[in-house]
Amino acid sequence: MAVTHAASAPTAEEQRQLKAFFEHTRTLPSLLSTLRSRRVARGYHIESGAQETHAATGHSLHQPKGPLAFASEHDVEPLIEFEEPIVAWSALGPNGMVHWDNATQGGFHELSTIAGRTAAAPGNSFAHELLIIKDSGVYIYAPGDEREKMVEIEGEADYGKVLRWYREGCTQILDHRPDIDWMTRVPGCPNASLFGPYQYNINRPGTTWFLPICDVGWLYFSAMLNLFDAWHLYYVDDATQKPAGVEKWVGEGKLEFPIAISQVEQFFLQVETYPPGSMVQNMRLAAETLGLGNWIFCGFFDDLLMGAFPDVAKGLGMVTEPINAKAMTAAGAVTVRGVPGVFESTYVPSPRYPDGAALCKAMVDDKYNPGRCLSKGDDNWMLRHKGPFKPDTVREIVNHPAVQISDWAKEAVVAYVDYCVEKYGRCPVTFNPMQCNFGAVVHHVDEAFYDKYYDGSSVTPTIRSHMRDWH
Repeated sequence: MAVTHAASAPTAEEQRQLKAFFEHTRTLPSLLSTLRSRRVARGYHIESGAQETHAATGHSLHQPKGPLAFASEHDVEPLIEFEEPIVAWSALGPNGMVHWDNATQGGFHELSTIAGRTAAAPGNSFAHELLIIKDSGVYIYAPGDEREKMVEIEGEADYGKVLRWYREGCTQILDHRPDIDWMTRVPGCPNASLFGPYQYNINRPGTTWFLPICDVGWLYFSAMLNLFDAWHLYYVDDATQKPAGVEKWVGEGKLEFPIAISQVEQFFLQVETYPPGSMVQNMRLAAETLGLGNWIFCGFFDDLLMGAFPDVAKGLGMVTEPINAKAMTAAGAVTVRGVPGVFESTYVPSPRYPDGAALCKAMVDDKYNPGRCLSKGDDNWMLRHKGPFKPDTVREIVNHPAVQISDWAKEAVVAYVDYCVEKYGRCPVTFNPMQCNFGAVVHHVDEAFYDKYYDGSSVTPTIRSHMRDWH
């Protein structure tokens, strides 16, 4: 299923809340001084010794009683709609246009979009979206690349866009919570916690789990053109220490510097995890601003959550390829495709990209086709959106030879991808192209826990007055 929210103008109360958020909240230094995870919310238990039944899974939960025993006297208080859009926009919402202020001779064609977001990404890849898991189901927040001006939110008249982007940009992919919790287990492994021994309150009804999801394959392939053409790097097979299908182009002026497949893939997997870190920090700051609690974590198996092992849990029910028996490493054997037509990972062979040629064409078209940022026509994205550069500068840039990808670099990319597919069954080789392993649960703090076991000073006045101020 794929259901998108309908947009509507903010009510007078929502406009009041938006104005308060943008104009009357604490300063960044003040927020940083009190910023911390607050894992105990209204409706939560922690080592209370009580027996519970998880409403989403039916599993019986029991955490032995301990020195931090606590059972909230409140019902879980779900976030109101105003709170969710603020957190989502803070994570990766539109904020205008990026500057793209690197030299044209410096790999300028790495970027394919210059629509800005609140969290930066390598190559402005747009390879990240945001999963929102809550009682009504699972949504993907993807507010798109349309921008109205260089700085999108300049004053009160623009505040309502935050709600519009949320309502128009959230697509429902599941109509219930995923079937995972603290007690999710592989049969025969009763003590092996797949969602971390400290995640007792994971996926609890009434809470909202914001989880960045990343198509690592997109940057991997898009940047490969840049690494070959502008950096003059090439990849060698770890097993043979010889060029991986690109011998023809190795030499001065083309492919000069060798890097092992495992090295470059570790690099791309690593750099595409930086944006989720930024997104999570932004969400923490937004929660602190509103007086909401949050806890951030990566202690779970994301392949299981996405649905790669349905015999254990259906999870998000994402489409998954059969296990790749030719994979170089166990980490490269699982391939989560995602949600067809909504958010899919980039890999070869796949329904969208059956071979290296199809993949390379898609990467090039994304940069140079009509309407895209390097199009030479009047349909150029920058000309149509009046930014970020002045029109004469745009025309000079897109016609400059340095921003064109060499034909030989395209051919080398195709050859490399096909080499990997033939030998290792898939490209990328060593990792699942879809990743979602670091996020935040945002909720309403139960101050009673912190008053009982701490001195209470870490519960800010904003948290204590949250219900009065924002509800």
